[in-house]
Amino acid sequence: MPSRPKPRPAQQALITDPERRRRLGAAFADDTSLEEAWRYDALRPRYPQALLDQLLETAGHSGSPAEPVIAELGAGTGILTRELLARGARVHAVEPSAAMTEVLRARSADQQQDREPGRELGLEPGQEPDLEPRHEPRLEPGHEDPRLQVHLSTAEATGLSQASCDVVVAAQAWHWFDDDLVQEEVRRILRPHGVLAVLANYLDTSVPWVHRLTRIMRAGDVYRPGWTPPVDPAHFSAWETTLTRWERGITPEQIRELGTTLSSWLSADESARARRRSNLDWYLDEHLALTPGEPVALPYLTVLHTSVSRVPGAPVS
Repeated sequence: MPSRPKPRPAQQALITDPERRRRLGAAFADDTSLEEAWRYDALRPRYPQALLDQLLETAGHSGSPAEPVIAELGAGTGILTRELLARGARVHAVEPSAAMTEVLRARSADQQQDREPGRELGLEPGQEPDLEPRHEPRLEPGHEDPRLQVHLSTAEATGLSQASCDVVVAAQAWHWFDDDLVQEEVRRILRPHGVLAVLANYLDTSVPWVHRLTRIMRAGDVYRPGWTPPVDPAHFSAWETTLTRWERGITPEQIRELGTTLSSWLSADESARARRRSNLDWYLDEHLALTPGEPVALPYLTVLHTSVSRVPGAPVS
């Protein structure tokens, strides 16, 4: 039996080697094609509705207005962006990949036309939108939601105004950032008592067959019990963490495609990809004997960390 992911101490970076972090992150920021960005948006899991509601409620408890201003760092193709817009927020989507932001704009335009947002809309954990990638928006880019501003920039240098945001959130992205620089930028753009949130979906490796799947797919961002994002307690309150387990219906073919959206795949050469395809074919078709085209329940867990920015000079509790 392969070993489970080892617990990582709280307040330690998930990717400790800066060069490795830059190399893998560049697989998204610099190297993603438009086709790959559409595939990413179609295949990556959505977030449980209850945690998204909790995120917005936390903003309200910290004194944010009914229409909070949210900076989303590493917004990608806008999977979370669309849900934030659906809940009435004004969103600054910060993303360094041009291909990702093109899909973000197009999908947000789709949602603006549908008017009945995200709950992509009404989805609960285990429910997924159509997983067939599309390549053209239904509306011209100029028709995107007026509450959305897209910034082709990094999390460490957003270009946003000082004290302009009620909430700063990173979904499926915090591990790509430089810890010191991103904290400095978050402190700069957050208003006093603003909320920092880190949200992530993980394949549930407590389930043996899923753990082996993550090893074959080389899914590195697995859940580490007890881990919290590294932040300076002089500037941010202790993390409050909520964990939700759920299942996603997905076919064996879609599992294969999901593997092609990982940074480990995007940064691999063709020989490594061929080995991974072969191993995954054996595992899904022979070892697990999954039926082609038939959905299987794939266990996930989703974690939401929230912290409140401290006013300068306030005591650290």
